[in-house]
Amino acid sequence: MTEPGPLGAQVRRVPPAELEALLARAPLAPWVLDTRAREEFERGHVPGSLHCPVHELSRRVKDLPPPVSTVVVVGDAGKRGEAGAIFLLLAGFGSVLLLDGGWPAWRGPVESGPGRPLSAARPAKPPGWVDPPTR
Repeated sequence: MTEPGPLGAQVRRVPPAELEALLARAPLAPWVLDTRAREEFERGHVPGSLHCPVHELSRRVKDLPPPVSTVVVVGDAGKRGEAGAIFLLLAGFGSVLLLDGGWPAWRGPVESGPGRPLSAARPAKPPGWVDPPTR
């Protein structure tokens, strides 16, 4: 199901059962990005999830998976997840899905604790690499 968001951004929602099937397709599984608050995330999240609270996305965009990746956004049952998904679409991410019903709808395996760092989404830079200056 796709719903238009602000500025006409289309957010495709993925049912929890479909997300479970997608995650079973490793290594072609999508990245899961949880946008809930740290405390909520650490109490329980989809195994292997990356964590970035929705209010930090704009300043951490370089730490997120590459824009050509498929990213499934998980939020609460409210608007944080949708806001995160729309942000990714507007930031140029080509394949963004939103877990339908948010975290409360998830019935699959659950992991607790800090989860994977965002840096896991980006390949390591070669020794001696220096990032180009930003404008």
